[in-house]
Amino acid sequence: MGTLRDAMGYPVLRAGIILLVLALLISIAGLYRVDKSYSSSGTLGEGMHYLGDDKFENEYLYHNRTLTLSSTNATISLLQGSEMYNYTLVNDSVTLHPEMRPAIYVFNGEVNYTYDARAIDYPYAVYSIGAFVIMLAGIALSFIGYTQFLKDVKGGKK
Repeated sequence: MGTLRDAMGYPVLRAGIILLVLALLISIAGLYRVDKSYSSSGTLGEGMHYLGDDKFENEYLYHNRTLTLSSTNATISLLQGSEMYNYTLVNDSVTLHPEMRPAIYVFNGEVNYTYDARAIDYPYAVYSIGAFVIMLAGIALSFIGYTQFLKDVKGGKK
């Protein structure tokens, strides 16, 4: 009966297992995450204002947004997709957690705002496609090497 040591003597099987380990390491590297953040603040006058950065909002995943609005006397609307939320701020402030990039329409007055967005980036995730291809090649080579080993064991060579 053949042992694992005998099986690892087959170069095709050994190459397949090496490719499988390599694919595993590359896929683990794809799980590396980096926290990204964007922040802006200022004063908004009357009219429509889009907060945030298009590139940041579209490039990263799983946003966590915080919008703080304050004013001495202002009426505003926060647009979120097809929904509109109206606020009247008189010496008051409100902290919101919008689900998407905020659009604010200021009807009258001036509004001070602070917008913070945090997101997650997986910079090495694209390499998981290569890891998948390497995994398929590793499985094929391992299967071929293992069948060669079994033939030799059955034939009495090992």
